[in-house]
Amino acid sequence: MVNYLEKPIHPLIGFITIFFSFFAKAQVFTGTGGVIQNNGIDTYFNITVPGITQVPLDTIFGIEEVCVDINHTSVENLYIFLQSPAGKIVQLTAGSSSNGANYTNTCFNSSADTSITLANAPYTGSYRPIGYLGRFNDGQIGNGIWKLIVRDYIASPDSGYVISWSIKFGNNPSKPIVFTSSNLPIVIINTNGQTISENEITVSMGIIFNGNQRNYITDSWNEYNGKTRINIRGNTSKNFEKKSYALELRDAWGEETQASLLGMPSESDWCLIALYADKSLLRNQITYDLYREMGHYSPRTKNVEVIINSEYQGVYALLEKPKRDNDRIDISKVTSTDNFYPEITGGYIIKIDRSYEDGWNSLLEGNSPNNSHFYYQYVYPKDTAITIPQKNYIEDFMDSLETTINSSYYASPTEGYQKYINTSSFIDFFIINELSKNIDAYRLSTYLYKDNINKGGKLSIGPVWDYDLAWHNCNYGNAFAPSGWEYQLPDADFPSPTWWSRFMDDSNFTNLLSCRWNELRQSIININYLNNYIDSNAALLDEAQQRNFVQWPVIGSYIFPNPQTQSVTSYQNEVNDIKNWIASRIPWLDANISGVCQTVNTDEHVAFAPTINCFPNPFTDNLNVSYKITGATTTVKMELFSLLGKPVQLLYSGTRQAGIYEEKVNTSQLAAGIYIVRLSVDSHAVYKKMTKVR
Repeated sequence: MVNYLEKPIHPLIGFITIFFSFFAKAQVFTGTGGVIQNNGIDTYFNITVPGITQVPLDTIFGIEEVCVDINHTSVENLYIFLQSPAGKIVQLTAGSSSNGANYTNTCFNSSADTSITLANAPYTGSYRPIGYLGRFNDGQIGNGIWKLIVRDYIASPDSGYVISWSIKFGNNPSKPIVFTSSNLPIVIINTNGQTISENEITVSMGIIFNGNQRNYITDSWNEYNGKTRINIRGNTSKNFEKKSYALELRDAWGEETQASLLGMPSESDWCLIALYADKSLLRNQITYDLYREMGHYSPRTKNVEVIINSEYQGVYALLEKPKRDNDRIDISKVTSTDNFYPEITGGYIIKIDRSYEDGWNSLLEGNSPNNSHFYYQYVYPKDTAITIPQKNYIEDFMDSLETTINSSYYASPTEGYQKYINTSSFIDFFIINELSKNIDAYRLSTYLYKDNINKGGKLSIGPVWDYDLAWHNCNYGNAFAPSGWEYQLPDADFPSPTWWSRFMDDSNFTNLLSCRWNELRQSIININYLNNYIDSNAALLDEAQQRNFVQWPVIGSYIFPNPQTQSVTSYQNEVNDIKNWIASRIPWLDANISGVCQTVNTDEHVAFAPTINCFPNPFTDNLNVSYKITGATTTVKMELFSLLGKPVQLLYSGTRQAGIYEEKVNTSQLAAGIYIVRLSVDSHAVYKKMTKVR
């Protein structure tokens, strides 16, 4: 297979390159400017660079610096990029990460000590850009038209003016990343000359994964080798230089196909999340894993390193896209003919989010100072597949729920909100969002699903999704403070439902919340447990993060809306920041989650998932599993699975009364490796990862 980053160079060309570079002197090319459009459309300012065609831009002779003179009263409105003749684009500034008036003799140099985001207007001097200039010095030809791209994304009277700008080439260029191997799986994408945009294109994709062995870019594409449809995904994140992508696997004939990737269950729809604003690279993973430990489905995720069109792209999270599937959101299938009772009752998936997808506004106002409503999107069936009767059914169901929650009898165990929702799912969703203090909690990227009446027919909330601005990574809406409730945050544009305030006024709900919180505090919401989890995952990323933050030098830069101090920081500081914030957040929740943990009125057979403890870990030929059941007589099933999710051994199946139990399991027949213990109690499940050694 071709090495995508180290192409062979003819010896004569290599000699000419060295000879020319040795004698080359710094060359500066200057261009004129003009008026900047202030309508969100890019304005281009060109410089034609001649005279350096004898050599490619490389580690010996390449681009060193870009300087600009720009008059603008509010530089926070400006996004500035540099585009090479080959079409590669590097971001110099990112609007909201700067402020003040004018760039005056402002130079961007990737070797500078201070990020442009930490300087002050008029930014006179040399600063590190948000992007990395070394990306240009990868062997491409420097001769041709270079473009300064300036985008004023706010339409206002303060349009600016580029006075002049220049590019300096010389013998002290920033060096491109040379990526040859990783301890993480490697994803390679070849667009075959196409540009990835928000519109889908079909590309070639390969995944290299050698298990516990190191992965080399020259290895065969042994985990996946085929086609995929790809497009840029996200809302705010699509404006970042490092993009996130949606993937849909395709076969050789262009038809949708399914595959298991990196041990995750087989499916066609996946996401590559860029982890750009989250400098710990951990926040989504923490949330998804913790919520799964609480007994719920959440997207499985694997850290990978990515190459697109021969260029290293850094660390990404490859994860499952939330959708109806037996291994994802496991609800009944609905077809276009299911328009009558009971088939029309589900399943459905909807999402509270922005109104850029088809859906409808809430019946009642949200938590908003200007009385605005929140918005539901159709997710399953998709807006292109859902029928009019199905739309009417799910909208009527949500209207009935909202009306009941707003009524005087909303707390009634039989006629109130419990008639419509799985209360335990809402309690766990509340806990994960308040623990992480997610700024988008309840009002954006919030999934809900409803199964068929024959499977209970109630509304559940989840799975969790999009937590890169959680866990102390947002500087507005009081999200940065370890104190305070996120559900009380009002928002004029994207309000959250007022359900949560009503729930918190109901002693039945708060008593259940208190029980669940106290239970989780004894296990996974334990500061030592969380610290160990964070440290172990950060250690796994330690090698790859170093490459990632050279290619995308955001460590030590302010990326909106980071709340942390960015001066003289490091990756370890970013990791420690999460741990320190959790250490303050948990005690506040301990003191402010009210309610009395006691038996309460509920129409749910088991209020919460059970607790489980497995030991020793690692184990050899015997495994002890102890667990606690808190409900009445319940159906219990305990199983052992391989890391790929295949059933290996049934440990117990039957009924149990409330109490504490222990199973002693002989595992002498099992091979060494990693296994998952799953304990299912009625509709709830908890998991423990165990390692067997010889």
